[in-house]
Amino acid sequence: MNIKIYIIIVLLFFTNNTIAFSQILLEENELVEAKEYNLLEDALLNPEAVYKLNLSGQDFAEFPEEIFRLKNLQILDLWDNDITHIPANIVELTNLQFLNIGNNKLISIPPEIGQLKYLQMFDIEGNNIEYFASEACNIPSLLSLNLAKNNLRSLPANIGNLKTLINLSLSNNKLESLPASIGDLYFLQSLDLSNNKLFELPEEIGKLYNLKIFDLHNNLLIEVPSEISLLKQIPYLNLAGNQLRNLPKEIGNLSLLQMLDLSNNQLTFLPNEIGNLNNLFELNISENKLVELNPNIGNLVNLSSLNLSKNALRNLPVEIENLNNLSSLDISYNIIQKIPIQIGKLTSLKRLNLFNNLLSEIPKSIGDIKNLKVLTLSYNSITILPPSIGNLQHLTEIDLSNNKLTVIPVEFGELKNIEKINFKNNLLTKIPESISKLDNLLFLNIKNNKFSEDEITNIKSLISEYVKFKY
Repeated sequence: MNIKIYIIIVLLFFTNNTIAFSQILLEENELVEAKEYNLLEDALLNPEAVYKLNLSGQDFAEFPEEIFRLKNLQILDLWDNDITHIPANIVELTNLQFLNIGNNKLISIPPEIGQLKYLQMFDIEGNNIEYFASEACNIPSLLSLNLAKNNLRSLPANIGNLKTLINLSLSNNKLESLPASIGDLYFLQSLDLSNNKLFELPEEIGKLYNLKIFDLHNNLLIEVPSEISLLKQIPYLNLAGNQLRNLPKEIGNLSLLQMLDLSNNQLTFLPNEIGNLNNLFELNISENKLVELNPNIGNLVNLSSLNLSKNALRNLPVEIENLNNLSSLDISYNIIQKIPIQIGKLTSLKRLNLFNNLLSEIPKSIGDIKNLKVLTLSYNSITILPPSIGNLQHLTEIDLSNNKLTVIPVEFGELKNIEKINFKNNLLTKIPESISKLDNLLFLNIKNNKFSEDEITNIKSLISEYVKFKY
């Protein structure tokens, strides 16, 4: 763990924030550039000159008492040792601004930590802490608190006293609920609650008006409170891996949202208001129970990535044609029988995954997706390909394995940039001689078809000796 990275991150927050702190400490640039001591014995030679001490990964079993001789210490990094407790006289380090004691063996935090009035960054990730002292919530200048990877089951009721907090990481704990005072962290910009056991969120969560990153993946949430609509500044929201059955219609009010992850939930439909998320750049709805896709999805004209895999979709709405900026579309593991011809309107598309559906044919409009680079059509029931497939001049990979193809169109030889072709497990007896024009071909798999030995010999003569050929 690099303490300098923490300094820069927190100072960036500090610079952009209106919170003012006392100036009796080193100036920001001085603190970043000050000499960092990596050996305690070196630091003790001139203790008054030591502002930064990094003793990470040095196998300390106890908190070194000699550190308390360093009265001007402002940065202390004890990451990755075997320390079991922080002594109460930590308060003697009155100028301490950054304390990193993550990845140790702490089981508690002394209440005296709350008296460190200049502490801005406190990292205790990766310990065995079950209880966070309420007194620690009295630190008046704290900007970043990292409590990830501990054993916390609850937070103190006065967590909201950390009024200056900008970053709070609580991931990988055992939290089942949050105190209402969490809503008092008005300056909070990043909140990570992933990998806990939360089954509900307090309505006060809607008071975190400045939140930019909100990660709730892998919890036990059944619903999201409508107050989430008040998080008007948020661009990133991760709700993956919960038990959500529906979304509040108010989610459409998150007009600045750019990335939304709803994967691995129990959603059967999306509210109409999903179409109001005009700035959405990435949407992941994979591993849910959608049987149809809300047509309002077509309003998300700025969408670049859409993941619909592992649902129960039978078709796609024609409104999908409006997604002019879409570059990646994953519809694998559904039960789609037919792709709408409007798919050809997705001219920015570079990756299209239709793996494991019920397709028997591909519309000729596929050839209009001129920028397509990777096309996955394996594990369907496709019997024929449209000649227009030869128009995909930028295509580098195509997977047609495990279908029912009996013939490959001669236009396949027009795929001048193709590098990988997979025809495995079909009903093919011939490959068009135009394949000899594929100068960039590196890999060709024709295993488990109906080729004669003569045809295999013929194919070998048509391709470069440098092609990895599986037959």
